[in-house]
Amino acid sequence: MHYVYFLWSTKLGKIYIGESTDVINRLDYHNRGLQRYTKCGIPWKLIRFVNFKNRKEALGEEKRLKKCKNKKYYKYYLLENGKKIKPPNSGVSLDQVGI
Repeated sequence: MHYVYFLWSTKLGKIYIGESTDVINRLDYHNRGLQRYTKCGIPWKLIRFVNFKNRKEALGEEKRLKKCKNKKYYKYYLLENGKKIKPPNSGVSLDQVGI
């Protein structure tokens, strides 16, 4: 299973969209500063994620979403497709990120 995930940086006030097979480990990777692009936004919090059957589908959706850059669409997309991670206090709500 592959996932497209949405992260939020309070420090930057920005959303980051990525793809992974393990969302929790990938979030940890971002928060340890090992990803050059996200290093300056630490700490990152998981908003939600969407699962896909294979990597090709997930990467295609990640690319499409990154081109979109429309917070209202992100909110609609996540409400329709997104899954919250458990435990609930490990993430952030859509309202908290302004989408």
